[in-house]
Amino acid sequence: MSTAGSHPVETGQAIRACATAVVEAVTRFGNDTQAIAAAIDAPFQALLARSDLLTIGVPRPGNHVAMSWYLYYDGDLSLLIYPLAKGKVIPPHDHGNWESMFVYRGAVKHTVYERIDDGSVPGHADLKIVDDRVLRPGDSAVIAPPADIHTFLATEDDTYAITVASGFYKEERCYFQPEAKTFFVKNPKAA
Repeated sequence: MSTAGSHPVETGQAIRACATAVVEAVTRFGNDTQAIAAAIDAPFQALLARSDLLTIGVPRPGNHVAMSWYLYYDGDLSLLIYPLAKGKVIPPHDHGNWESMFVYRGAVKHTVYERIDDGSVPGHADLKIVDDRVLRPGDSAVIAPPADIHTFLATEDDTYAITVASGFYKEERCYFQPEAKTFFVKNPKAA
C-alpha cells in the first residue's frame, strides 16, 4: 500500500485538502474556470509534491488509458491518477463535465478547444484552439464549457497525470477531427 518512509496519513490529508478546495471553488465560482484554477492551485501543488501517490489509490478502468486509480471519489467529485504512454495521441473529445488535468511526472502536449459552430449540422464541428502548450510537473489545464474539448499526448516516458472531475462523464462522447471540421459519437470504453 505505501512505501517505506512515506506518510499515508499526510498523503490522505493532502488528497482531502485538494478535494475540499475543488468543492469550495466550484461552489463559490461556478463556471469561472480561471478563478477555480487559481483557487485549487496551492492544494494541488502540495499534493503533486508527494512522492508516494503511485503507491496508493483504488483501481478504476481507464478511459483512453489502460488503467487509472482513484485517489478520491465521493459520488460527484473524483481525483484520478494514471499513466500516459509516450507518443500515444488521445484524440480530441468532450466529457460532458468540468475537468482539470495536472501533470505529476513527465510532460504532456495538451490542446483545449472551444466549439464555435452552433451544432445544427449533424457530424459537423468547427473548433478553435483556446489553449495549446506542453504541461510539465505541476502545470495544469482546465477543460470546461464552453472550452470542453481536449486532446493530449505524453512527450516523455514515465508520464503520469492527475485529473480532477466534477460530475459524471458522458457514456457517449463526441470525437473530433478539427482539420476536417467533423466529429462522430462513441463510447470511449468500446474497442
